[in-house]
Amino acid sequence: MPAPPASTSLETNAFPAFRSVVPGLLSLMSIFFANFMTRVVLAPFLLHVREDFDLTKAQAGELFLILALGYSIGLLCSGFFSSRLEHRRVIVVSALGVAMALGLAAISPNLPWLRSSLLMVGLFGGLYFPSGFAVLTSMVPPTNWGKAIAIHELAPNLSFILAPLLAELMSGFGLGWRSALAGNAVLSIVAVGLFLRYCSAGREKSVPPRPAAYLNTLGQRHFWILAFFFAMAIGATQGVYSQTPLYLVSVRDLPADWVNYLLAASRVSGLFLVFWAGMIVDRLGPIRALRIFVALTGITTMTLGLLPSGWVMLAVLIQPTMGGCFFPAGFAVLSMIYPAAVRPLAISLVVPMAVLAGGGLIPAGLGIFGDHDRFALGFILLGVVILLSAVLTTALKSPKE
Repeated sequence: MPAPPASTSLETNAFPAFRSVVPGLLSLMSIFFANFMTRVVLAPFLLHVREDFDLTKAQAGELFLILALGYSIGLLCSGFFSSRLEHRRVIVVSALGVAMALGLAAISPNLPWLRSSLLMVGLFGGLYFPSGFAVLTSMVPPTNWGKAIAIHELAPNLSFILAPLLAELMSGFGLGWRSALAGNAVLSIVAVGLFLRYCSAGREKSVPPRPAAYLNTLGQRHFWILAFFFAMAIGATQGVYSQTPLYLVSVRDLPADWVNYLLAASRVSGLFLVFWAGMIVDRLGPIRALRIFVALTGITTMTLGLLPSGWVMLAVLIQPTMGGCFFPAGFAVLSMIYPAAVRPLAISLVVPMAVLAGGGLIPAGLGIFGDHDRFALGFILLGVVILLSAVLTTALKSPKE
């Protein structure tokens, strides 16, 4: 990140030392971890869910679309909550609501019940992010945003690693996807306790949402560019992850139990690379770092479909590393473009579109390709679109430029 102006340097002195806020950042990350697990916990169990409800590959992908739809609606409505409640209270409401909805999903007697419950999980889950990100950026100065966001982004990386491992562990004890959802509900409640104990930030409220503010944000070119980038990033991480087990088992003929271990191993490097990405953001600047990570994400996503079966395991190991690096750069660019007062509003518009497209439409689309025996082509086309989109970073400008 370029050197801040003098005013920013003076504001930096008003913040406590970074080390002193790490416990609060970690407790916030625990909330995000429980929240994000709801979006990936079903992926390792997708074969079993298909069997229980007799689903096609496209119908299985639709479960992620329903979850993403609820999440997007929750994000869009989050401003109405955070303008009336303190950000920390919105976070608590979100986590407890997610726990309740997961409990309902765990006892689903039929497919309509499961779909309705997953929609509720998404609705409550979507309330978190604008308030969570507002709390995060209020705890540290802009010069430390890269590192703070990297800590926050440990949540999705841990989720991607632990979800398949827990699936294998639970299967060994005769437990299935229903137990996984119930366990996720308990995790969300525990995270609330940690957050209330270790994080005191979040006493602010966001600016009340007004139609004029929404229209002004939607009319800005860089808004749509950021929304597209986040959609591709979520598609390359969460979207690809949700369909990879089905792809590897049904097309590449890999053993189902072995695939879960491979998925977990593929995300281990993300725990370390996310900090490297944060440092790259702080050193090269958010826009330049974003350009690099978008291009690398596109190339590695293409390899999932291009490499032969003997090499596809290498693609599975490499592809998530670059996709995960996008987010510290992406959120730093968003924070650079939008001032603190309107940042929750921008997030509440950018992220739902991205989640709906990347976490819902992309896995559903990959499922359609799979039903037509074109799974590999789906991954290749997704990678090509991501790679070509790197050129859009030239249209993003810092307000100071």
